[in-house]
Amino acid sequence: MAAAALLEEFGPADARERDESWRYSRTALRALAQQEFVTADVHASVDAALRERFAWTQTDGRRAVFVNGVFSAAHSDLNAIAASVQLRHDAAGDDTEHRAHLAINGDCAEPLHLVYLGLPGAAPCRWSAVLDIAVTHGHARLIEHHLGAAGSDVLGALRSRMTIGAGATLHLTAICDLADSTSLYHRGDATLAEGASLLTTHVLLGGRLQRHDVGVALAGAHSRFDSRGVFALRGRQHADTHMDIRHVARDTACDVLWRGIADDRSRGIFHGAITVAKGADGADAQLSNRNLLLSALAEIDTQPALEIHADEVKAAHGATVGQLDERALFYLRSRGIDVAEARRMLVGAFAAVALDRVEQPWLRAHLGALLAPRVGTENA
Repeated sequence: MAAAALLEEFGPADARERDESWRYSRTALRALAQQEFVTADVHASVDAALRERFAWTQTDGRRAVFVNGVFSAAHSDLNAIAASVQLRHDAAGDDTEHRAHLAINGDCAEPLHLVYLGLPGAAPCRWSAVLDIAVTHGHARLIEHHLGAAGSDVLGALRSRMTIGAGATLHLTAICDLADSTSLYHRGDATLAEGASLLTTHVLLGGRLQRHDVGVALAGAHSRFDSRGVFALRGRQHADTHMDIRHVARDTACDVLWRGIADDRSRGIFHGAITVAKGADGADAQLSNRNLLLSALAEIDTQPALEIHADEVKAAHGATVGQLDERALFYLRSRGIDVAEARRMLVGAFAAVALDRVEQPWLRAHLGALLAPRVGTENA
């Protein structure tokens, strides 16, 4: 199975919408389309080095691990899962698409850690999975963690469908720390009821190709969506994020802030579309996307879009693509800081803004440590 078939399976049903959605990604897709992928081995072994990257002491007892899309009891640890959390999953079989269902009915003080491992085989392989999340009430916290191992090419696809009930909150931190031989397509759709909140933080690192489609329907009055994100790319890595936020009910709000960093010959894409439907008066829509090019050969495309069909709306959007501020760099150097250290400080601060909504200090520190070598701040 090649990338074109994956679009049919996970992408928009309308062909014209699908072509428009993937217009900026076709160069990367052409390379994938030349390959055929066999079904990935759901019993692939997990070595100790890879396990150390997700077996965090802070999530012991609350960790569900999926190997090439399929739940793995052998690598999971759910001994301390909250009573309000129920996780059901399909048994591993011959199907190429596997499903998991997560139901949360109450507060979860500590996050549930969902780990998706894309493991290579003897030949290029692919996996496909669906995750249904229902938060009926309370405050739920999730970490969605994608990891890969070096080897033959792996093409993964995850479709998440989130339903957040009246007055409930879902705080989601998504981490994609992939091997250069791994490609991942993630489509996440969320529907928010009255007074519901969805708060997300995305950190996208590595990978041959990462594509993230995010669709959010603010269907209930006073519902809210806050999104923070950063991608940090190098080599020939490619990350593509498309957001489609729809204000359907009255007095809804969204606040989107993303940062992009591209070095070497990498390419980043950000498309943020906000639609305020007729009758969705009182909407407050904010979108900001700022990007840094650290190489003359790197490329970042950004496209914010607002479509407003209602009155009494507060809305603003903005996007920039540029290089490091030479004046700020000069200021730091004039204070005795060498140029390499000054660059590390500026790029690190630029990326750190996207982590300001992460609740747990230990998780925020871990994300900063993951970002450090990608933005040249490991010695800052």
